[in-house]
Amino acid sequence: MWISKRPTYVIVAPQYCDSSGGNIFLHRLANELACIGERAVLWPMGSKPRSLALDALHRMARRKSGYKMMPDTAARLAHSDDLHRNAIVVYPEVVMGNPLGAKRVVRWLMYPPKLRGTAASFGPNDLFFKVSDFSDDVGLTGGAALLQLFSVHPAYTDYGNKDRNGTCYMVRKQADKPILHDPDRDVCLDGLDHETIADQFNRCERFICYDEATIYAQFAALCGCLPIVVPGFYQDRAAWAAHRPIAKNGVAFGLDDTDHAIKTRHLLAEDLRKIELEGRVTVRNFVERTKRAFGYD
Repeated sequence: MWISKRPTYVIVAPQYCDSSGGNIFLHRLANELACIGERAVLWPMGSKPRSLALDALHRMARRKSGYKMMPDTAARLAHSDDLHRNAIVVYPEVVMGNPLGAKRVVRWLMYPPKLRGTAASFGPNDLFFKVSDFSDDVGLTGGAALLQLFSVHPAYTDYGNKDRNGTCYMVRKQADKPILHDPDRDVCLDGLDHETIADQFNRCERFICYDEATIYAQFAALCGCLPIVVPGFYQDRAAWAAHRPIAKNGVAFGLDDTDHAIKTRHLLAEDLRKIELEGRVTVRNFVERTKRAFGYD
């Protein structure tokens, strides 16, 4: 069925937090869509549709309680009237089911949905996008299209410190892996702000990263710290990098891969710059695919 009106992209997201990659992606998607002329709004995760009168009261309450949006975003905060017949709702893979009752649903996979325990709740007509091959489940999606918005936080730069020592680490989502750090001596970076993490990356010699899907390993390399990702999902570097192109240079996959990380560190900044530019292309492809799939072209 052909639809004459433009869609409104309703992006379901927690309030903005610059230490969460998935959170940043959602807010950046809303901003990028608005910047290229699309209608894009942010729906606070966990909020339910209400009558227009109640919705106005709840919007006032959210403003007072401070639902945080990305600084200088071009997107606006959603209200229940945005869930009209032309709405395309974008859920991250962590959301169970279709709580907004949308007729047009996009699932943006930033982490394998089977590991989230949400895959069985997805609808048969949902449209899938992935941040990388790592987060896709081809058996479920048939091969999701790429949608990524990687960016480098300005805090991550090499201070030129020649007296590095010690190890820092992040566990994040991978608490079930063998422990390679010393919990009594090494510095845990989980939950810290970017400036504090960047400072530790510039103080420490090594960074042990248990999460194979986080960009913090690349951030460590930009600061001159040696990042070592602990294997788990993938057996070797080739398989890991094939599913995650951002991991090609500057990062060791396991303790035996440190030579590769050191030798290719100088290539990483250009890799990240290209990937950031490519992200904008994936947003335009996202718009074309969703409009075509849902009958807007």
